[in-house]
Parts: sequence; structure tokens; C-alpha cells
Amino acid sequence: MALTFFNSLSGTKERFASLRPPTVSFYTCGPTVYAPPHIGNLRTFVTSDLLRRTLERFGLTVRQVINITDVDDKTIAGAAAAGLSLVDFTRRYEQMFLDDLDALNVLRPAALPRATEFIDQMIVLIKKMLERGIAYQAEDGIYFKIASFPRYGQFRSLTGLPTDEGDFALWKFYKPEDGEVGWDASFGRGPAAAGRGRPGWHIECSAMIAATLGEQIDLHLGGTDLIFPHHENENAQSESLNGQPLARFWLHSAFMMIEGEKMAKSLGNVLGLADLSTKKFPPINYRYLLLTVHYRTLLNFTWESLTAAAKAYEKLQGLVSEWASAGPTEGQVIESYKQRFDHALEDDLNLPQALAVTWEVTKDDRVKRRDKLATLLNFDQVLGLNLTNVAKPVEIPPAVAELIKERNQARQNKDWSLADKLRAQIEALGYKVKDMSARQD
Repeated sequence: MALTFFNSLSGTKERFASLRPPTVSFYTCGPTVYAPPHIGNLRTFVTSDLLRRTLERFGLTVRQVINITDVDDKTIAGAAAAGLSLVDFTRRYEQMFLDDLDALNVLRPAALPRATEFIDQMIVLIKKMLERGIAYQAEDGIYFKIASFPRYGQFRSLTGLPTDEGDFALWKFYKPEDGEVGWDASFGRGPAAAGRGRPGWHIECSAMIAATLGEQIDLHLGGTDLIFPHHENENAQSESLNGQPLARFWLHSAFMMIEGEKMAKSLGNVLGLADLSTKKFPPINYRYLLLTVHYRTLLNFTWESLTAAAKAYEKLQGLVSEWASAGPTEGQVIESYKQRFDHALEDDLNLPQALAVTWEVTKDDRVKRRDKLATLLNFDQVLGLNLTNVAKPVEIPPAVAELIKERNQARQNKDWSLADKLRAQIEALGYKVKDMSARQD
């Protein structure tokens, strides 16, 4: 195994090795639950799922955590506007997110910590930073002192943007617009007694990572929009306390455009999975589309590209179904193709190349169908396209089976008119008819 990933911390590809093999500690920055997820958000979580499946394919035990940001300016404002408690408001969108993960066949992580469940741990970290002089109290909250961390700006320098940035909030003292949202803390002299307030965004992840995975982890993944300031600040506060980077590898999934434009509410082009379903595209079609573009490459979503992905996926389904129906004999995974597939995964999660290898298998006339099927189902452990379900035998009612038998006989007799009539009867009963070419064992 020679897994290599592009590490945003160094700006280069590096060979991956876990801190405590065979276990891999893996954190993905999760959603802020104030609105339905859009397909740009969801790209990150499909990438995260593909990475997890790849690590497990190579014999590693993955402990994956995806956090839920359920307290920040947007969730508080959204709850107030909706006339709901913070919990009732955020749980609704949290469930939408989880439903979308299921629809995209994203494996559930080992833990889904909510920020509001780790307030005590955040307060402990902030107290430590105050004691060490790397944080200070201002009129409106507690701030991290950027000047105390000489390596600040290492992430932003990779973006090509200036590295100047003001100190950032660790804790925000209570304000009337926060309504019922707030926690008492023993530091501070804020407007409310005992420093009542709420955490800043960045401290949330540091606390949840430390509590669920440890002070230093193997992998940290998120969208490129989080490189700065979120991941910069996350790492700065954690490394200042622990003397080591928060994560050894930082991976970032690229942005998505919609028909050549940035996705934005003002443009009316924000799309969710429900919008795709309205146009008769199941979520798995979108997952297939994501496989066609490297995770670090900007993806321009178009309806034409999704249509092409849907057609390719339908063709792949058809082949798997055809091969599975050819008989119960188990095939063998083709080692030469498996090696090429795995090599693509090892090279910074090159799923487009892995997908290309998958299609090569389907077109190789030298390979028996049962071996093609075994190979594709092996690949699908990473691709996550639910091909195993397609390959499962379907129980056909006796009445339908009799119609199929009659139609096959009609085709043998070259009675095409009767065959077409029987096809219509079969499809009227909810079954799709696909005529197979000659069998290859």
C-alpha cells in the first residue's frame, strides 16, 4: 500500500501513514444546520465517504467523525425568525442532511457530535488559552491572540491571499438578539454575569475533535471554502495548546459551479437533491457524476452533464443486472484490473481514473461475464453505486414469469408482433424488459 494524498498543510502530495495503525482518526467538517443542504455542500461529504471507503479497502480501521454546527449566528437568527427554539430549528435541518447522506449512499460516521453538546469542553480550552496568554478578554468576548502563534497564515498562504487577519473570537458574550441561547462560563465580565455567552465557530471543531478523536488526528477534510479562516484558526488554537498540528493531513474538496456561475441564492441557482429528483434524477446519478471529476478539481454542474451521468449509470446497472441473471456461478475478481483500480485510488483518490478502469472491465471481451460481475462488485465497495443491490435476484410473480416464457417463445418463432404485445403486458405490470445478447459464461 502506498496511499498518497495532497496535503493542504504542505501544499504537496505526501505518502499517508496513520499515527496509530491500523486505526485512522478522520474528521470531516460537517454542516451548519440552518438551511437545507445544497449539492455543493454534499460534494464534500461524498468525497469524505470515498476517502473512508478507500482507507478501509486498504485494510485500515477508520474512526470517522462528522460534526454538526448547531449554534452560530445563522442558526440563532434562523431560529428567531422561525419562532422556534434553537434545538427544534436545527434538528429539522440536521435530519435533512442525514437523509441526503443516506440518499447518496454515504456511510454513517462513527460519531455525529453537535456543537451544543460540547460547550463545557470548549470552555475548558478557552480557559487554558487565557492562562497561557494566547487569548485575552475584550468588551464583547474572548479572543485568540494571533501574534502569539508565529506560524499563523500557513494555510492562507497556500490560497495566494494576503495573510493579515485580525484576532478571532473564541467566546462571544451574550447579546439581547441571542434570545434564549447562551451558556454560563466562569471567565469574563460580559454584559451578563459570569461571562454568559456562546462559542465562536472555530473553537467548536477543536473541542469536538479533541473529545472524540484526540489532540492530534490523521485526516481532516472539508471544502476549499473552509481553508481560511476556519481551518487556519482551528489549527492555530489547537497547535498553540498542544504543540503539534491539529491534523497531519488536511484534504479539501473543490468548489462547484452551476452552469458556469457561482451557486448563490441571489442568482436563484441553489440546487438540492430534491431539485434533481423533480427532474427525475435519483441522488445516485449525482454520486456517479461526482466520480467523474477529481475531488480537487472545480466541478461545473450542468443538466447535460447530469443527464450523461444518468445514462452511464443506467448502462452500468443494465450490464450488472444482465450478468447477474446469467446464472448463480460465482466469478473471480480480475487481479490485473484490481491492481489498476487500486493504483488510481492510491494516487490522491483519483476516482475518475478508477471509474475509467471500471468501464474497461465491462468492454473486455476476453473476460467471462461472471468475472466481470465479481470485479465490478469489488470496485463498488469504494464507488458506492449500489451495484450489489442491482445484482440481487428479483422474485418474479408466476403470472409475469409465464408472460416472459411466452415472449421468449414468440421471439424464437420470430413472431415479433406477439413479442411486442407480450412486452407491453409485462411492462404494464411494472417490470422492465431488457433483451440480452448471447450469454458468455
